[in-house]
Amino acid sequence: MDREELAEFLTRQVRLVESVPLDSTGASADGLDDAEREAVWLAAGIATFIGQAIADEPERFIVAARERCGASEGGTR
Repeated sequence: MDREELAEFLTRQVRLVESVPLDSTGASADGLDDAEREAVWLAAGIATFIGQAIADEPERFIVAARERCGASEGGTR
């Protein structure tokens, strides 16, 4: 995994998901308090973006094994 690219991607997606207001209609029906609901909202949003990005552009995050081995000897991946 290209951890640096993944970390940058996650940072951008967290900001995006956090900018979308949480719909609190029917909030009491799910049994979650506000903090739990917000955590689920954030996790679901990020998971959706990650899954879609890996499906659409796996080369963005996947590094060949030989590149990874070379990077572990002093690289950043």
